[in-house]
Amino acid sequence: MTQWWTLGIKAVNGGLFVVLFSLIAETLKPKRFAGLFSAAPSVALANLIVVIVAKGHGDAIANNRGMVIGALAFSLSCLAGVVAVRRYRALAGSSLLMATWLVVALPGYAVFLR
Repeated sequence: MTQWWTLGIKAVNGGLFVVLFSLIAETLKPKRFAGLFSAAPSVALANLIVVIVAKGHGDAIANNRGMVIGALAFSLSCLAGVVAVRRYRALAGSSLLMATWLVVALPGYAVFLR
């Protein structure tokens, strides 16, 4: 399967999963939980399905590890960002947030995705 076909299938499949997850989110009460079913999880699942079909389980495992590392780094940087933005205001706090993500994600990628 060529790279262009794989990208096209990922785009269509991702769109279908986004619609499905947003329908699930619409049925949730209270609405603040609807964000759990936003685009990121649905696109990740859709892309993992395409990677499994196109490239096999080995590449899908590597993609999954990358997603988990990125999600952990994102969660920790958000926690640091809440404190940083309150303390240092928007620009400096956001810069600290990005630095926190890099400090957590880059070593994680280096260790787990060799």
